[in-house]
Amino acid sequence: MKTVLVLGSTGSLGSSVLEVLKQQSYKIRATARTERKAEQLRPWVNEVVVCDPTDPETLTPALLEGVDYIISALGKSLSLSDQSRTSFHDVDFQGNLNVLKLAQEHGPQVKKFVYVAAFSGENHPDVAYFKAHEDFTKALRKSGIPSSIIKPPALFSAFLNLLPLARKGHLASIGPGDAITNPIHEHEVAEACVQALTLPVATIELGGPVAYSRLQLVELVGKAAGKTNPIPKVPYWVVDTFLPMVRLVNRSLYEKAAFFVEVTKRDCVAPFRGKLTLEDYLAEHV
Repeated sequence: MKTVLVLGSTGSLGSSVLEVLKQQSYKIRATARTERKAEQLRPWVNEVVVCDPTDPETLTPALLEGVDYIISALGKSLSLSDQSRTSFHDVDFQGNLNVLKLAQEHGPQVKKFVYVAAFSGENHPDVAYFKAHEDFTKALRKSGIPSSIIKPPALFSAFLNLLPLARKGHLASIGPGDAITNPIHEHEVAEACVQALTLPVATIELGGPVAYSRLQLVELVGKAAGKTNPIPKVPYWVVDTFLPMVRLVNRSLYEKAAFFVEVTKRDCVAPFRGKLTLEDYLAEHV
């Protein structure tokens, strides 16, 4: 039985990765930053290691002992309810890099490192979220460890984070909302991650079956929350006025806001590989 180390296993994508691995009878080792999170994971995995990938002092060679594959869904949450002050560089880049370096030094048996990056990240070099993903992708490619990069445009679960705003009637569209994208169900991304463990693929780009405008996405979330009022549109000049002030007081919030603004400005449509729809997903989860 092959052993897979899963990073970021407590997130929505990581949880789906655990589910797919379990269905395919892999032995699963997961990481958790706290003992409380470890307790939540233990019913679903064979082993949990309490460590913080962003802190190399918590990483030991034992983490990789007997590991055949690594899947990383490790990344800082984009949710506005996440109060952590770490940056995307700290988590998405440095956290993954710390584990990669450990694998280079103490994991010669590792056959594959599968990393979930972001579709079209190379087109946004000045946005911290995308830069962190692209910088780690480059480091992974140069590491000498066989790798596959999975690149979805967005996960369905990201839109669940907007429901609290929707219920309060606080949803808004940044700009005209006419740029389009095709988010995908996290379970379908998880399936691609597990398939990549044994496939000779360098990059897998995959999106859902439907392309929506940004305004349509916000309207879908509002409808799921029972709100049918017209969605107000916030002009870019208003957002651009406030962003520098946000940057001064809260770098983490600024990086998230800068990401949300950037993705509304251009189309981001990945190859149509998913089959599950966002409408059904929202109906199931609300």
